[in-house]
Amino acid sequence: MSAEETPEASREASVTSLTQSQSSDNVDSLNPSEDEKENSHLEEMAYYDRAVEEIRQGDSYTCMICTVEMDYQCQMYACPHCYRVFDYDCIREWALKSTERTVDKTWKCPNCSHVNKKVPVKNRATCWCGKVVNPEPNQLSPNSCGQTCNANTCVHGCSKTCHLGPHPECTRTLNIECRCGRHTKEITCFESKKYRGRHRYQCDEECGLLLPCGIHKCKKVCHSGICGACPETLHADESRGIEIKCYCGMHQVDSIKCNDVHVVSESKKIPEDKSQDPETWIGVYACEEIRSVEYACHKHSFFEKCVSPPSISGRIPCPFSPKLLKTCPCGKTPLADLAEPRRRCTDPIPHCDSPCGKSLKCGVHTCPFTCHEGDCMDPCLQIDKVKCACNQSNFLVPCQFEGPPHCNLKCESLMSCRRHRCHERCCPGRPSAELRKKTHFRTEDLADETLVEPEHVCVQDCNLMLSCGLHRCQRKCHPGKCPPCLESDSNDLVCPCGKTIVEAPVRCGTKLPPCRHPCIKVVRGESECGHAPAMHLCHPADVPCPPCTAPVFKPCKCGKVDKVPTVCFQTDVSCGRICGKPLEGCEHRCQKKCHLPGECQTKCKQVCKRKRIGCDHLCPRPCHGMTPCPEDPCSALIKIHCPCGRREKEVVCAATAETPGSHESIPCDEECEIVKRHEQLKAAFGIGNGTATANSSDGTTLAQVEIDRLTKLAEVGGEYEDLGLPYVESTVSVYARQPYWCEQIAAQLDSLIADPKRTSYHFKPMREGQRRFVMDLARAYNLYTESQDREPNRSVFVKKQGDDAGSASSKPTLSLADVLPLYQVHKQAEKERKTREFETHNPVQLMNITVPEEPDMSDHVSEHTGIKLLDLAPDVTDQELREMLTPAMQNTLVNDPQYWVCTNSTGLVFPAAYTTVSANSERDLTLVLPHIARICKENLAAGSAELCNIEQELSGDIHHVTLEAPSEQ
Repeated sequence: MSAEETPEASREASVTSLTQSQSSDNVDSLNPSEDEKENSHLEEMAYYDRAVEEIRQGDSYTCMICTVEMDYQCQMYACPHCYRVFDYDCIREWALKSTERTVDKTWKCPNCSHVNKKVPVKNRATCWCGKVVNPEPNQLSPNSCGQTCNANTCVHGCSKTCHLGPHPECTRTLNIECRCGRHTKEITCFESKKYRGRHRYQCDEECGLLLPCGIHKCKKVCHSGICGACPETLHADESRGIEIKCYCGMHQVDSIKCNDVHVVSESKKIPEDKSQDPETWIGVYACEEIRSVEYACHKHSFFEKCVSPPSISGRIPCPFSPKLLKTCPCGKTPLADLAEPRRRCTDPIPHCDSPCGKSLKCGVHTCPFTCHEGDCMDPCLQIDKVKCACNQSNFLVPCQFEGPPHCNLKCESLMSCRRHRCHERCCPGRPSAELRKKTHFRTEDLADETLVEPEHVCVQDCNLMLSCGLHRCQRKCHPGKCPPCLESDSNDLVCPCGKTIVEAPVRCGTKLPPCRHPCIKVVRGESECGHAPAMHLCHPADVPCPPCTAPVFKPCKCGKVDKVPTVCFQTDVSCGRICGKPLEGCEHRCQKKCHLPGECQTKCKQVCKRKRIGCDHLCPRPCHGMTPCPEDPCSALIKIHCPCGRREKEVVCAATAETPGSHESIPCDEECEIVKRHEQLKAAFGIGNGTATANSSDGTTLAQVEIDRLTKLAEVGGEYEDLGLPYVESTVSVYARQPYWCEQIAAQLDSLIADPKRTSYHFKPMREGQRRFVMDLARAYNLYTESQDREPNRSVFVKKQGDDAGSASSKPTLSLADVLPLYQVHKQAEKERKTREFETHNPVQLMNITVPEEPDMSDHVSEHTGIKLLDLAPDVTDQELREMLTPAMQNTLVNDPQYWVCTNSTGLVFPAAYTTVSANSERDLTLVLPHIARICKENLAAGSAELCNIEQELSGDIHHVTLEAPSEQ
């Protein structure tokens, strides 16, 4: 075999490309011509020698595990199969992690996946030949100890200096013999490998050695070992008196193979006529003849096969002769004790009365017959009591029954995998399994396959899905978890854009790390809709790209607007307009927003809002179709005022069709007189509510005039709103405490108003109180305000209003500094006014008051024990009433309130013990009644509510039902 056909050469070809891809071509210290020489020189070298040269240079050979360039000072480890060099600590860590995950404690080379069992020892890096541990750095020949390799490749050993890669072929000469050992030949040592065993050197001479028959010689060409059986054939020759007879002399053949000839002894047959000589011959084989041979008595005979020498008829004594036969057939009783002596061999043989007792062919039983002649019982017909294979039942079986009997009991014992059960009937391992259950109590013992009987070792394939989700367990069914997947891929794991790579070998289940580069479709500008794709990172191929968010115009669902601004991926486009189509069965219109045709409301949930007959209010009940509104008193609230218009009060309208509502005004009080007096004082001083911004005739600004006017008004007293200032009271109060910070905010707003190019301003994030001040101050400038972002980054955004004279944003006439003195004067005047009012309305009087005695409420009988809900909506249930009214009832003395829906559009709310309602509970029912009525109206559950007596209500024709709310289509 030539050097090009060695396994090392094939590994060299498979690894060359990998080593070349990791070599560097950039050497700054060489000019281009020297660089090309160096590269051509490296390409001509073997890949393992080129690896040593790159390590010596120290800037191009990288470790596949840590991807760091290696130099001559590194501790190295070379794969014995592909000769790829790794950093010693890296390959040791790789091996340790791999052996922890494998069942057989093996690890694979990261380059060629060659399986290894020996893990590199810590801090025991060796040179290439392994003679020196932790060798000194060698700059000329990295990791080489400089000694002769002397590897055991042949009897001479490797003569090359400590090296990386395969060992060279030994060129020393050897003398080898041919197979027969007569000739010798001189060859080189490495050529001797092909002459080992059956491929040894062979000459062209015949063997010539004597064969085992002792007659013929071996005619094979030069061979090793024994010559073998004689292949020659012997032939009979009558002319020369050569005959080929069998042992008994009854048959002869014309030819026979020399190897089949087997001479036992000389055969002789004595003729019946004694005057003739006995016939003698030599038998060389056994024929198939069976002949009958007579005993010497010529009365009895026996059969004999062709044997050497053959038995001669009439020469063997008869075994039934009286001289030889002394006992009965069973051999237990002498014949002399049984009958008269026998005289001839043909005389009958007496029998005793004992059982035969001879061992039968089964080897277990004895013959049960009485002493007899001939063969014993064959076959044996004895019956034994035998247990079945699982030792659960007994069976009567004949002796010749093969194997133990079997019952029909299923084993049902757990197999060694602890997942399957034995379904064998009459399992021989069941007794051992029952004993194992009683003996082993630890989970470790139950799961140990070595302690399980052979019949219950599960031999099914596990075939469970491994943690990788791609491969299945190849082991036989086993207890516990499956081992980690040991499969690996020889291809690199590459992301779709090709910039994030996990180099091979890739362990099964390895996930590609997130790629931080743009998606390949973003780079190419590809999209299904034709718009430029939005910028996003690279993602797996099975994950779709983000939807296109390019602004487009699409028609809405209802068809009212043809061009609705939306994004490209949006298919459910709505214009936001109310449908407005008339509903069937009532006078209202559909209130759903933009929807597809035919999806209008099927059930109206709006308020009736028809105009009542007795007043101008609208019907507050839920939509009741075309049926007329009920003639109940109007429950709407109206406001009535005093003659001066300062006081107002809300009262129930209570108008009906027959009695239209009419309410008298309420009288004025003392406060009205005070307000009237203030107005007279303002008129006397000539104080008005208007503001001015122009200059007066004497050169004083109208703003100063306004300040003087407001100062006089503040001294008079009254409410803060009567001053007509542009700022709310809370804004001026904050300015009084923090003038410096408030001036900064006001300066920002002044700058925004003064700059015609700016339309908005975004303040930095601030706390809630500060945001409230900014928004109140911005309203004084007539700016639009909005809070944006979430806490703690929530901030205020302000924007200028339109250009109309009445709504345009502008700077207030008075600044915060101008308003602060007015506010302080106002607060002082208000404080003095309240002090005077308190002294006027709270005179000190000493009175003797007798406390009245509390009435005895022990015999109190409550007139009202519950609340009755009128005009109840048809789809209201008990549970809905409970959820709606529980917050209002939980703070009352009404214990365990009950909520019932009755058949006549009414509902009841009452305590569980309504027969014994106390005076306090009745008072709480009266107080909570307006709240109950308000909640029912707001939720469109009932029209009104009133107090009632539960016993009287239940005694009437009222039955409790529970209605299920119909589902809205």
